[in-house]
Amino acid sequence: MTTTTSAGTRTVVVVDDTAAHRYVMATWLRGAGFHVVEAGTGAEALALVTADTDAVVLDVNLPDLSGREVCRRIKDAEATARVPVLHVSATDIDAAARTAGLQGGADAYLAEPLDRAEFLATLDTLCRGHEQVRGIGRSARRLELLGESLVRVHRASTYEEAVDRLATGAATVLERGALAMVVVDPTTVLRALRPAPGAPLVRGTGSSPVLPPGPAGPTHFPADAVPEPWQRLADRAGLEPAGWWTVWLHDDEGVLVGGLALCADDAQDVSAEDRAAVERFIGAASVALANLRTYTEEHGIAMTLQRTMLPARLGEHPGLDVAARYVASDARLDVGGDFYDAFDLPDGRVAVVIGDVQGHSLRAATVMAEVRLTLRAYLREGHTAERALHLLNETLRADHREMATLCLCLVDPGTGAAEVTDAGHLPALLVRADGTVETVKRSSRLLGLPSPDERAPAEVVLAPGDQLLLVTDGLIERRESTLRDGLDRLATAAAATAGQEPDDVCHALLARFDDVRDDDVAIVVARRTPRGQEPVGTSPVTSS
Repeated sequence: MTTTTSAGTRTVVVVDDTAAHRYVMATWLRGAGFHVVEAGTGAEALALVTADTDAVVLDVNLPDLSGREVCRRIKDAEATARVPVLHVSATDIDAAARTAGLQGGADAYLAEPLDRAEFLATLDTLCRGHEQVRGIGRSARRLELLGESLVRVHRASTYEEAVDRLATGAATVLERGALAMVVVDPTTVLRALRPAPGAPLVRGTGSSPVLPPGPAGPTHFPADAVPEPWQRLADRAGLEPAGWWTVWLHDDEGVLVGGLALCADDAQDVSAEDRAAVERFIGAASVALANLRTYTEEHGIAMTLQRTMLPARLGEHPGLDVAARYVASDARLDVGGDFYDAFDLPDGRVAVVIGDVQGHSLRAATVMAEVRLTLRAYLREGHTAERALHLLNETLRADHREMATLCLCLVDPGTGAAEVTDAGHLPALLVRADGTVETVKRSSRLLGLPSPDERAPAEVVLAPGDQLLLVTDGLIERRESTLRDGLDRLATAAAATAGQEPDDVCHALLARFDDVRDDDVAIVVARRTPRGQEPVGTSPVTSS
């Protein structure tokens, strides 16, 4: 049984084993506007007193538990610790008994026979004090929830997160249905409705925002005039017809970029305290949306710049199918130094390259482009891979302070013979057509340090259908695991891609490692064309 009643009504539990005494006290209380719940034993009282109880009138002498024991248990329970208890007694009325009762946790003590006016005045005082304490607690809790919710809105990293957190925070803090709207661009509007705290979110997407019907200030839409996009969400959420009190959000240029609506039958239902909280949410949303717009614009610029420094196309290489992917970090905005390349050499072989210049900045990207193009030039001049990397290293050391890792594969598409030379990079993986995976690596120093005596290549032969897989460490490196673990995961994932097209291999690996990345990712897959799939009219290319 619950003692919760309508707003404004105080609930008092009257506990006395004498029915006549209960009747008198209950009659006085009901006449004064209290809601009364009666109990004849201590056990019944403990079952009836809840956090919603406003006061307890408790006889000291009960047949099962003493009134003092019942009081102690009420005060010891976290939910009811602040519920005021008024002890009454016709026998324990001396100073010692009253003192013991008050020391045992009672908030007041009256001797019977009771004076009606004194009894009601005492209870009124106890209830008013309890209401003030509860009000302070509710305000403190609301401020705590408000602070937590505002932080979440500020931390939103996508428009979807922003609109979800705005609706969720408002519903939680204000304890009513809340609907948020975010205008992503002129043709995309995101909406989220949290019909009640803890209720499932209902989301929607539209092509145009709901505009304020008049001035940009707060607006109340009555139940029969709710905008159609909002009503669809309310219907999906199972809400009864209701009005919405709405505040709009505009950017510095006056363009509508969002809004927050509270479920309210009338504008007067939204208190000044609630309105102040909504303004706080709107302020947080304004900052969050401004940050998201800045991030989106700058990220677009960074990605455009990154793409201009990578090869626009990898070209066609008869007998060797090459595909590559570059994916920016989830956690970074600026451009990185990851790169890849594939190009034909004068001797008929194909150079397949992957590398990573240290750092995340425009400078790192600039050095990356220079490293890529310089390596092209040295190889096309006819230098061996070992000599080309030596010259590249000397150029890097002379002109830049950055270091870089690099893996270079020279593949003869006709014979499948391949030389793999690296400079401190992750090992290349040779994925056989039957799913067998081999690690291909001869360790040597990364670029930017004094050159080692030699960078001898590892030699392998690709059968038709075999593929070389090159990646940068952003694909597999995670804070919670070692690089060795990441390489093992990569080998397992690569084995499952045997026989697939290079484009499909890139896609599969990115999907397999699609958790939050702290670094950029580059992938290159070079497959010796399977028999029967060679381009018509071409002959095998052989090395000179």
